[in-house]
Amino acid sequence: MKLLEGSNTVKGTINDGMDVEFALKLGKVIGKTYGSPVAVSMDGRTSNMMLKTALTSGIMSVGCDVYDLGALPSPLLGYYMASNPNVRGGVTITASFAGQDINGFKVMKAGGEDDSIFYEHSVESILEEKIDTVPGPQVGEMIKIGDIVEGYVDSILAKIDVEAIRNAHLKIVLDCRNDAIVPIATSILRSLSVDTITIGGDTSVLDIDRLTKLGHIVKSQGAKLGVAIEMDDDHCLFASEKGTAIEGDKSFSLFAKAILSEKKGKVVMPVNSSTLMETVVKENGGLPMYCTVGEYTIIRKVRENDAVLGGDLFGCIVFPNGSVKCDALITMSKMLEIVAKNGPISKQVKAFPQYFISRGSFEYPDGKIQSVLDRFKEMYKDNEMDLVDGVKVITDEGWILVRHSNLNGVVKIYCQANSKEEAAAKVKETIEKLSS
Repeated sequence: MKLLEGSNTVKGTINDGMDVEFALKLGKVIGKTYGSPVAVSMDGRTSNMMLKTALTSGIMSVGCDVYDLGALPSPLLGYYMASNPNVRGGVTITASFAGQDINGFKVMKAGGEDDSIFYEHSVESILEEKIDTVPGPQVGEMIKIGDIVEGYVDSILAKIDVEAIRNAHLKIVLDCRNDAIVPIATSILRSLSVDTITIGGDTSVLDIDRLTKLGHIVKSQGAKLGVAIEMDDDHCLFASEKGTAIEGDKSFSLFAKAILSEKKGKVVMPVNSSTLMETVVKENGGLPMYCTVGEYTIIRKVRENDAVLGGDLFGCIVFPNGSVKCDALITMSKMLEIVAKNGPISKQVKAFPQYFISRGSFEYPDGKIQSVLDRFKEMYKDNEMDLVDGVKVITDEGWILVRHSNLNGVVKIYCQANSKEEAAAKVKETIEKLSS
């Protein structure tokens, strides 16, 4: 299987492209690109130690020290790098939403900002590039970094109304699939006096099935909220006290209402956001700013535009205070504050209209994807269009978006329509027309 590269990420099937040979060569490129030291962390996948050993060997072989943070999600790597500006580069070993058979790397530059390194170094060039190693006495060292969790937890508690949450006497169910995140989340929740039932499972995907199962447990246990955290701790979605899954556009809208009630300003969202998200931002005095799809762009646009909030449909929420990352534990804590102050989440989202969004994708030669976009544009030449990211056409039923995925060689389709069935059918129809 070929490796799929985004701007600052690369992922693939373990030992079928994503193997020790690639990890070793990537380590050399990272060491040469950033210099010493490079901080390395990982999520909870079984293949992480194999890839970490090869990656760090490559980094050290070109003379760079490795700061080993151990099993920590990428938001904590970003927090550590923001607090330690001497660290030149960072890598976390993760494939985020993907299953255990997939793994990958996410790269950051100094300051903990995601870096678009794979725009400059393709997978092919990494595998082919010849990088000189250093003599034995100059090989880098592996340096274990002590506990950074306490400072990170304190930084989150400083951003929320701790007493409001404590006084609400909340009980929640936490669905967390990463053993590295559980003790950190538990530390936060214990500090907030939140009664917590923790569950896990074998998938990281934040889909409707996972949220529905979480909802059943929330309702049966009489909890006030269900929190589902993705494997790398950057995405977070919720289930209500009634056991219903809360769609990502509705949780985003709750955050928008809360933030804009305190401070008006710009709110960043990608072009595949639902109409609800734009409507709530405008109704609460905010200025919607659309950007290309992807966590990397949302974070960058929040920084560049001094926005008060950023986020997407899938549980990536970016708050501007702190290290400006998509951080599920901050998102969880902020939602606890919203529930503590404003009541059950089911009542808060009840007034929101329902919008149905479906998505799909197909592979296509990378150099020919522009022709796909041109064909789609011609199909809807009489419709209103948005060209911020690919081609988004406005229809009587909603909209359709066709874009070049952040992964090379992949075309993504999104559709908002009046029903789930209608949205799914339109995605299927569009793929059939454009993939041939």
